Amino acid sequence: MLINEVISEGQDFVLNGIEEIIVRAKARGMTKIKTPAIKAKLDAGGYFIDMKSLVRMLNSIDAVGAANKEVTSLDTALPPDADPRDDTVGKMASKQLAKKDKKL
Repeated sequence: MLINEVISEGQDFVLNGIEEIIVRAKARGMTKIKTPAIKAKLDAGGYFIDMKSLVRMLNSIDAVGAANKEVTSLDTALPPDADPRDDTVGKMASKQLAKKDKKL
């Protein structure tokens, strides 16, 4: 059971890193990201994952429309009750990016 806990915690750790990259990309208005670029960012951040597992994890994220080993398409659909003029998420993402830049 301990091995399963370690594997599960490791996957959550990597999944959080992937979701952070996806959220930043969406905040910048991107609709597609090259999957090897995502893998390179993860590797640079200390998350080591093979391409097959990365694609599987990308396809499990709600914010991702589809992913393969070449490109990841982000889901750009708005919820039916969303106001298209509401920029709250964009502002929040910009603040988080500014905080991260200050740390560097």
